[in-house]
Amino acid sequence: MSGGSFFWSAGWARFRKNPRAMAGAATILALYLVAILAPVLTPYDPVSHGDLPEMRHQPPSREHLLGTDKFGRDVMTRMLYGSRISLTVSFLAVTISVVLGSIVGAVAGYTGGIVDAVMMRMVDALMSIPRLFLLLTCIALFSRSLLLVTILLGATGWMGTARLVRGQILSLKSREFVSAAEALGAGSGRIVLRHLIPNALTVIIVSATLRIGLIILGEAALSFLGLGVPPPTPSWGQMVYEGREVLLDAWWVSTFPGLAIVVTVVAYNLLGDGLRDSFDPVQFT
Repeated sequence: MSGGSFFWSAGWARFRKNPRAMAGAATILALYLVAILAPVLTPYDPVSHGDLPEMRHQPPSREHLLGTDKFGRDVMTRMLYGSRISLTVSFLAVTISVVLGSIVGAVAGYTGGIVDAVMMRMVDALMSIPRLFLLLTCIALFSRSLLLVTILLGATGWMGTARLVRGQILSLKSREFVSAAEALGAGSGRIVLRHLIPNALTVIIVSATLRIGLIILGEAALSFLGLGVPPPTPSWGQMVYEGREVLLDAWWVSTFPGLAIVVTVVAYNLLGDGLRDSFDPVQFT
């Protein structure tokens, strides 16, 4: 068995023995299955209004397991369909963030010198600006849409990944396989994409799983401020926002979406911690 195969097989073996990591992975899988099967799991429409005023703010019952909101819409239905938005936005935004951060970090770490200094100072400058301020400024300049929210969440969250990947690349670029590739005439782009980034994959994966929780919270914060996914499209953050004025009289409108956010973020954090512990290179030295 090659060294790379041993690393991955041993890492997955350690991961499977970690109950918290497995619980996080199982929870995330269940959330995505529920999102996919939303039309099968509920007979109600997540957008159309119910019979007002009879249907508004009905408490949890056999007919509406999690109650209804101010428009008579079934809260459970909106949560199920909202999971599609929240999970999809977070996944796509993290993909954008990880790709940008990995490329910037890898180029800066491998190139070094003035290029590294300039790129890292740019990263430091962007990290010094409050992210919420950046998001609010960009949303104010453009027409709000689901695509814009996704791109902005990804484009404003790559700096931490860039610093992590840069640190990993700095430790990898002095290895023998990099020297061999350079001696064979491989270009800088090929070395970065074919040799360095694949060997930094564990750092990238862990960063992505830990960052998804932050993205979900960011989307929820924007929706709570009324700047996230445009209504009536449901998202968990928007549902929490809609129920803020009736927390005492109709607590279920905000409570259940809020719990869904908490469960999802905790599950991703457990998964990320488990991957970090399982694939930590120190474990194999």
